[in-house]
Amino acid sequence: MLITTKKFFFSIILLSSFILVNGQNNNVQLTLQQAHDLALQQNKSIQAASMDKIIAQKTKWETITNYFPKASASAKLLDNLKLQTVLLPAVMIGGAPGEYIPVQFGMEFQTSWSIEVQQLIFSLPLIIGIQLSNLGAEMAELGYLNTEREVVSSVNSVYTSALVLKHNLNILDSNIVNLQNVRQQTQAMYEVGVLQSTDVDQIDLTIMNIENTKKALERSLELSYNVLRFQLGLDTNVVFELTTDINDILNEGEINNLILTPVDIYKNIDYQFVEKQRDMALLSLRKEKSDFAPTIAGFYTYSEAGQGNKLNDLRWFPASIAGLTISLPLINGGQNGVQVSKAKVELQKSNLTLDMVNEQLKIQEKQLKYNLSNAYENYLTQKKNIEVSNRVYKNIEMRYLQGVASSLELTQANTNYLTAQSNYLSSVMQLLNAKYELEKLLYNQK
Repeated sequence: MLITTKKFFFSIILLSSFILVNGQNNNVQLTLQQAHDLALQQNKSIQAASMDKIIAQKTKWETITNYFPKASASAKLLDNLKLQTVLLPAVMIGGAPGEYIPVQFGMEFQTSWSIEVQQLIFSLPLIIGIQLSNLGAEMAELGYLNTEREVVSSVNSVYTSALVLKHNLNILDSNIVNLQNVRQQTQAMYEVGVLQSTDVDQIDLTIMNIENTKKALERSLELSYNVLRFQLGLDTNVVFELTTDINDILNEGEINNLILTPVDIYKNIDYQFVEKQRDMALLSLRKEKSDFAPTIAGFYTYSEAGQGNKLNDLRWFPASIAGLTISLPLINGGQNGVQVSKAKVELQKSNLTLDMVNEQLKIQEKQLKYNLSNAYENYLTQKKNIEVSNRVYKNIEMRYLQGVASSLELTQANTNYLTAQSNYLSSVMQLLNAKYELEKLLYNQK
């Protein structure tokens, strides 16, 4: 996919602003769309796929140039230091029969130059080779587009994972603050003899466990940032501040539309890639058969030869020739017949693979839509569960502060609430991953 000039300059400005901000406070504000733009510009996998496109184009033109005319020039200078001697019958100059006389032929200096032009007129194997190289370039383009979509999907997943972890950390921070307030009130109630020291210890233990969980999540968040830095091709010292809200990504209306959107299998990049592999197998079969076809080429040569005993006094004699050459293979020991037979089997295999991909994509569409529907239903359930567990916790907290409920009931209610939050965030991540997978299938087309 060609990158527009507008998009290119936007990405340059975006990256420059990131560098400027990073140099000032080492903190990068990054939306999800900005992450996409940076990945398309900086990701090394995309850069490698772009190089594959260039290589495929160069290979195509390398094949095409075999049909271009070719010319060569040559020159030669000889100094006959000692002319060759030949014995001739003496009767040729009136001598006695049976006698021979030595005679030297030639000139001391001989020179020549020539120009030869060749033009291939017809070569069926080369014509098919050009078609094969065109297919190779098209497959490289499909590979590039597929790499782009894979990288964008990966960025979506990592970015979303970081948002979920960040949201989870905010919940834990809020919960710790709330429990610390409860702990202060518990301490005060213990000091006046209303509660026991074990109640204070129970709250302290709960806070400690939550803080340990928070540290583990912080390490997971940093790991997500590292993966995101790698995907975006940015320095490992860049600190992210993700500014896209998770609710903006979690669009329930968009999810329902995805479930109802049909997949156009024949425009799918994976299908087109295998289809072009089938086309290459067909051309390979034709190429093996074309080895029996004649090859026709034309040529023209112009030359001049000079002779003389002095370099500055040579006599020149021009010559030129034009013609056609036709070559036709006759017998190659049966090797070509075996190659044709092998190419036929390869074509059958390619057709079978194409049918398999067709069926797999249909099954994948049903499975991914099924996964998304289930994830959406689970998300709605966990969302409702948070509301219930939060009400239960608030009720027990109030009863605890009134001395009606025990500290064990309070910590258990708090654990249930955090578990509900964790299940909810897991359902969000599961829902968005299912959404990204279906989007990749739906929009993975040329």
